[in-house]
Amino acid sequence: MTNHSKAKAFYLGDYEWTLFPMETCRFVIDKGSKEISKYIEEIANPKLKDCCFLPQETVFAAKKGHHQRRTVKLDPVAEFYMYEMAYKNRKIFRASKNAKRHNFGYRFNDGNPIPIHESYKDFNEQSKVYEKKYKYLIKFDVSAYFNSIYHHDMSNWFSAQKTSQSEIELFGRFMREINSGFSIDFMPHGLYPSKMLGSHFLSYIDHSELIISEQMIRFMDDFIIFSDSKDTLIKDFQTIQKSLGQKSLNLNSEKTVLFSHDPVSIHSEVDDVKSKIMAKLYFDSGSGVGFQAYEEVARKLSGEEVEYLLGLLNDDDATDREASLILDCIQEHTADFYRYIPKFIHRYPYLAKKIFHKCGEIDELEELSEQLQDLLSSSAYLNEYQLFWIAKVVESYLLDTICGGKVLALIYEHKNSTSISKAKILEIPDHRFGMPEWREVHLKNGSSSWLAWSSAVGMRKDKKQTRRYLMSYFSKASSINKLIAGCVNSL
Repeated sequence: MTNHSKAKAFYLGDYEWTLFPMETCRFVIDKGSKEISKYIEEIANPKLKDCCFLPQETVFAAKKGHHQRRTVKLDPVAEFYMYEMAYKNRKIFRASKNAKRHNFGYRFNDGNPIPIHESYKDFNEQSKVYEKKYKYLIKFDVSAYFNSIYHHDMSNWFSAQKTSQSEIELFGRFMREINSGFSIDFMPHGLYPSKMLGSHFLSYIDHSELIISEQMIRFMDDFIIFSDSKDTLIKDFQTIQKSLGQKSLNLNSEKTVLFSHDPVSIHSEVDDVKSKIMAKLYFDSGSGVGFQAYEEVARKLSGEEVEYLLGLLNDDDATDREASLILDCIQEHTADFYRYIPKFIHRYPYLAKKIFHKCGEIDELEELSEQLQDLLSSSAYLNEYQLFWIAKVVESYLLDTICGGKVLALIYEHKNSTSISKAKILEIPDHRFGMPEWREVHLKNGSSSWLAWSSAVGMRKDKKQTRRYLMSYFSKASSINKLIAGCVNSL
């Protein structure tokens, strides 16, 4: 099996876990991985000056506490390159051989990527073992890690891994061109290959002989060092900070835990009932890890605890962690879960992806569609990430509801809509609601952008004659347009 086929399988396995899983990328990579691979070879060819990676679309995913994660949404060529590059060079992503310096996750094992949730579980279990073994610990992570990595530092690390010169040059060009030459804030978030790069870029700290603590474990940029001596921990903690500082990286001081690890960090004013609930439910969240670990615990809560959590929906002081617990409890212990979905999407944007997956268990689809229409028609502020995942909900579950088309139109024309949230609508292969006309505008205006690419993929279920007519206009705009048109016309 060729590399492009293996890389495609790698991509398809990771697709649902990405921050903005666009069907446009999935479709084009699934149908045209061989052609994309050839196109990447043309980009790598120094004689073909006109072939290059395109500057990428900036997007904002939601994080806890209404913070935003700034990153880029890669086009199909750039996105496939990440997976093909990582698969070709999978041997450079290896575990530490030092038993006292263990890095977890983000590598291949027997030709397959390690499941991240399993690896993070191992990281947590190992942490508990060392907590019992040693008197003290210091836990910390890097602040805005992916946004702070310097292009040339990553290039130097990659070249030191004994990869081929052509791979080194292409990787450097990729980082430079997708970010229009800007040397930081170039790393795409949410992709397994990006996490592999981010994790192993920090391996120089694992190898440092200046660190003398008895144990150190790491999950990407989440570190824990253990020792029976506070002085040893303090020395190592400062040594690591200086070492990170050489790469212009800094620690997140608000998340640093010194000397002991209290699993329940609840404000002193929080009452006893809430404290008991959170003690049952505490689960560390780490780099690239979702929220699936909550559900089994939520089922064990008593009726009194469930009622208490339902009441917290109207409590403006409820934390994001509590909101995730409330979401699980409502799903498991109430018959009208759909009523709460718009409230959660609005008040807790970072839960939008989790809500999307839970919508597959809802039977009251007409009622949910009406609820989402009301949310979108209101004056409530909704960001790009919320609009994207509402569109995913409609695409997967609500297209045949009475309000389904109206909800799509409200997202498409929303005052806070972006190219990516609109593209998510355009790639849905539906002929109703005026959508063919929405797509035709972008297919015939000579553009090479997400709105045009998604419009082309949105035609994948159209009649062949209609596809070929509009693809003839679309394909002339650029090489990537021609590639996508070929995938659509091949159906």
